[in-house]
Amino acid sequence: MKRAKITEELAYGSALDRLTGSDRPATPPEPKQTTPPPIMTKSAMIKLSVFLNREEDAYLETLASTAKFSGGKKLSKTRLIEAMVRAFRKTSLDVRGVKDDQELLNRVSAQLR
Repeated sequence: MKRAKITEELAYGSALDRLTGSDRPATPPEPKQTTPPPIMTKSAMIKLSVFLNREEDAYLETLASTAKFSGGKKLSKTRLIEAMVRAFRKTSLDVRGVKDDQELLNRVSAQLR
């Protein structure tokens, strides 16, 4: 058999009631309503880890600093990579049949021309 759960607040009222001498009994707190999980939209972001060598990282850092010292805001490396991905989405980069990193680099370089 379950025991009744009586809290101090239910028995004696809230601290404010005890201080002000309120005679009405405290009402139990209403249960919290659960909200449904947020619906994922097209603009929902995911976290992605990218491994770069020191030269590639230095290049992104140089681009970010150049923006700042030329009168703009410093761009984060994440923003730079996002912009590069968005730019390549607008191209017709063909990656079918790519067998190694060098071939991919050649195709990406050709797409930039």
